[in-house]
Amino acid sequence: MMTNDRHNTEVTLRHGVRFPSLRLERAYDVPVSRAWQAVSSPEQINVWWAPMKVELELEPGGTITFGWPGGEPDKGQVLEVDAPTLLAYQWDQEVLRWELRQEGDGCVLTLTTDVQDPDHVADTAAGWHAGLDMLGDHLAGREVREPEGGPAPEALVAHYRETLMKG
Repeated sequence: MMTNDRHNTEVTLRHGVRFPSLRLERAYDVPVSRAWQAVSSPEQINVWWAPMKVELELEPGGTITFGWPGGEPDKGQVLEVDAPTLLAYQWDQEVLRWELRQEGDGCVLTLTTDVQDPDHVADTAAGWHAGLDMLGDHLAGREVREPEGGPAPEALVAHYRETLMKG
């Protein structure tokens, strides 16, 4: 199932062997090198992916740490790095894969992520959609703010529940 929305985000749901998988694709008006820095540099990730704080050893086998305010940090492992076009890591039992390709004067980011709990597909799609909005603000030089309604706004959850979960 696939959906397009007003943010030019294409979202596809695939049913994998272990978990469902979401694929989100978004175009940005920046070169690949700029987008790569935003998704692979902890200093930049920490600007647009707030309030989480990330530490990253940018090499296969390296550690990625996700720090939550008031909580224990989560750790994952970097699986693949092919700068400036690919970063993949495991976080809990899910694999996140960030792929970049040049398109015209800008680039396209494809984020593929497993979803451990099939009941949370719409929430996960909405959360990553909002995250890609915040990344877009960062790349455009705008102030980055968490969306109204929190990290997975209910209107987006409802949108993805309707478009991804039917059939």
